[in-house]
Amino acid sequence: MSEDHSADRARLLNLVPVDGSAVGNVTLIRQLGWSDKRYWYARDYLLEEGVLVRAKGGGGAVRRAHVDDSGTTAETATAKDIGEITRAYVHETDLYEPLQDTLKDSWARERYAKPPLAVEITASQGSKATGGRWTRPDLVAVAVRTYRYLPGKYLEVVTFEVKPSDAITVTAVYEALAHLRSATHAYVIYHVPYDSAESVKQVIDEARRVGRTHGVGIITMGDPAKWETWEELEEARRVEPDPERLDEFIAVQLRRDAQEDVLRALR
Repeated sequence: MSEDHSADRARLLNLVPVDGSAVGNVTLIRQLGWSDKRYWYARDYLLEEGVLVRAKGGGGAVRRAHVDDSGTTAETATAKDIGEITRAYVHETDLYEPLQDTLKDSWARERYAKPPLAVEITASQGSKATGGRWTRPDLVAVAVRTYRYLPGKYLEVVTFEVKPSDAITVTAVYEALAHLRSATHAYVIYHVPYDSAESVKQVIDEARRVGRTHGVGIITMGDPAKWETWEELEEARRVEPDPERLDEFIAVQLRRDAQEDVLRALR
């Protein structure tokens, strides 16, 4: 006999504001006192049933469906919430591995019902011919999605252009935009430590405007290893690249075992 989790779902839902405002996943986990696994199981069920919808906020957030769709944003995690000022990352390459781990775990859990097929660091490929600097993303995530009312399987290839705290420019959005010739979604991830957020606010606002215009997603994070410091400011829009380019991108950018996983998932 399968275990009944309805009590957990009701308890979680009771903590989500009835006025449609958003509440962060981290806040809910703390209030409930649950393990991450227990929370995500209940939350994902409510999302799949259309009772809750995702919202913006540090570490991700949810709000009730079927209320005023005002896009209310949950409060972003602050240094006080986190309990410490996020440590400095000296070089962009220092960000890659903790970003990869968080993308595989928390980011993917927020976005997909099943784990992604691959999340790979693609920035450092030496002299390998990948089509030029602006066509080589820093990280790539690949997943296959299915939908309740739509037939078939949908391949997602999501690219990430990473910028450290001393290289936050709008140019990064155009670099990410170039990735959309061969991918379905593109994001820029800016490293914005808590104590430098105000000084880069104007640049981030401009990057959001440009990203919104071109369908490029914008993510900021205070610490790549701490999901509660991440915030998706602009969601990447799906595009349909030329199939030949997408196929070539997978062949060039992904490791052989990841390519095999894609083939198996699409059968």
